[in-house]
Amino acid sequence: MMMTTASSAQEIASDATGSQTPEALAARQAALLQVMLASPDDLDAAFEYAMVSSLLGDYEAAIATLERMLIYAPGLPRVQLELGVLYFRLGSTETARYYFQETLNATNVPPEVEARVSLYLTTLDKQEDPASFRAAVVTGIRYQSNANAAPGSRRVDLNGGTFLLDDTATGTADTNAFLAGRVKATYDLGTQGDLLETEFLFYGARYADIVRLDTALAELTLGPSLNLERFDIDDTRLGLYAIAAGIRLNHANYNGALGVGARLVSQVTPTVLVDTKIDWRRRWYNDTAEFPTVSNRAGSYLRLAATVSRKVSPTVTLRALVLADFEETKEAWTQSWEAGGGVGATVRFASPVKQLRQPWSLDLEAGFIYRSYEAPDPFVDPARAQEDREGWVRTGLSVPFRPDLALGVNGEFRRQYSNYDLATYSNASALLSLTKSF
Repeated sequence: MMMTTASSAQEIASDATGSQTPEALAARQAALLQVMLASPDDLDAAFEYAMVSSLLGDYEAAIATLERMLIYAPGLPRVQLELGVLYFRLGSTETARYYFQETLNATNVPPEVEARVSLYLTTLDKQEDPASFRAAVVTGIRYQSNANAAPGSRRVDLNGGTFLLDDTATGTADTNAFLAGRVKATYDLGTQGDLLETEFLFYGARYADIVRLDTALAELTLGPSLNLERFDIDDTRLGLYAIAAGIRLNHANYNGALGVGARLVSQVTPTVLVDTKIDWRRRWYNDTAEFPTVSNRAGSYLRLAATVSRKVSPTVTLRALVLADFEETKEAWTQSWEAGGGVGATVRFASPVKQLRQPWSLDLEAGFIYRSYEAPDPFVDPARAQEDREGWVRTGLSVPFRPDLALGVNGEFRRQYSNYDLATYSNASALLSLTKSF
């Protein structure tokens, strides 16, 4: 008596949908039925019959077969999982929940099965309760070789002359401790899948030496997320939201902003996801003793960010990024636009540590941005406006201790070349973090 694995069952389903017509599937179903009648304890044939029946939409036949399998082999997690999925599709939520819970209660549940069950249970909870809540808090330490993003050399060209900067005006290494978080609440409006979403972001950092870089940031967004299936656009949502944000720098109010935005997220195919966001903000700046002229930066800010992700295998996801923004300010030499993009990949792999059951992930990314300013800065070069070319490479390793707790190790190198010496710099950073999800 044998048992087909979940992965091979999925392969059967994939092959069937990709290369067989409904007529061929029906013929295969009939052939498998004859095998089951001749050998009732052939669980491989029974499981394939259930999967083919499911593909044909014959959920009742699939359910009856899987329930009969549990008589021959009680407590099989994969069979209980498939029963939960089928009852879920039929809308029998209580029966689906029963089988999902039975799957988790079994011994030696494979991690991939446990992950699928958790997703379905989360979905059931959302369906039964219109309000949902998610949060993640990250804390850690970060080292930077050039924390103040200043030139590496004291010798710079200003207005046709060569000057020596004070040591405090050049790139300085520093370490900071930080706390960041994201809190998201969702309420189902009960209108064809429309939601009301609010999200709160916060970040705080304290530096060991350069205290003028001590930062506190908060941002709140609120608005509806519309299900576009009403327009026959499947697996696509349009979010519209209002924005309120503020930044404190060196323990004083630095910046505030109000704005609006829109976000379009579409699962174009089962393996391709498009996530596009555009927002506009009106920003105000507050002059302080440490930053006495930043009020000149007040104005509008428009930003576009788009990501296309493609899952090329169960363990590898590739992505491409497009970034652009326009910053309006009171002074022409601080007004700028920029455009760029990047590529990245995330690779999931089995944990090399036996005691840690959750898969690890490695993230890689590289990108480039070009930035151009509206007019020359009369204090630096009255003839040429500033132009920057900024590139970066980064990598990150995520090590989950359990589904809601993970250790992160990240590294990044960033290089900006500018025709203004004061804006040319390099910075290497390393980060160690701990993330707790709720």
